[in-house]
Amino acid sequence: SYRLAWVGSDSAICHVGTSLHKLPLARLQEMYLLLGYGRWELLEVLRLLGPFPNVRNTLKGDIKVEKMRGGGAGGREGAKLEISYLSMIDGTGKEILAGKEENIKVVELDVWFANERAIVCSAPREDGEGDPLSGDGSDVMLFVAEDNLDEELEKLRAA
Repeated sequence: SYRLAWVGSDSAICHVGTSLHKLPLARLQEMYLLLGYGRWELLEVLRLLGPFPNVRNTLKGDIKVEKMRGGGAGGREGAKLEISYLSMIDGTGKEILAGKEENIKVVELDVWFANERAIVCSAPREDGEGDPLSGDGSDVMLFVAEDNLDEELEKLRAA
């Protein structure tokens, strides 16, 4: 499992997540990523202002991976992920399935570095041009390994 340690902009978070942190009185507390063979789970922990408990939303989906050979943005090598979100478990524990094909949210991510300790990825640029790791880095996300996810979720009261 991985924890989102740094992100260049709110739009990058919205690209992969639910965007529910934009609702009034809601703040994104933490974001975690669990990867498996062809599977992707994104856990968002939201803090609601006031006397309300933290909320955890879990997005589940499938991954397709395609290797980029130097022809990627900026001439870099990497991998292109296509994530198809098939379901979401909301803060009440209810699973909401995508159901029809048109309800499946498809997200693309470019992965520039990945090992067991860290993942550096970016949302594809709108124009598809230029080096995504240059400039202000607004599309870039850094995930770092989280050794004890259950313990961290307990601390956030979102287990």
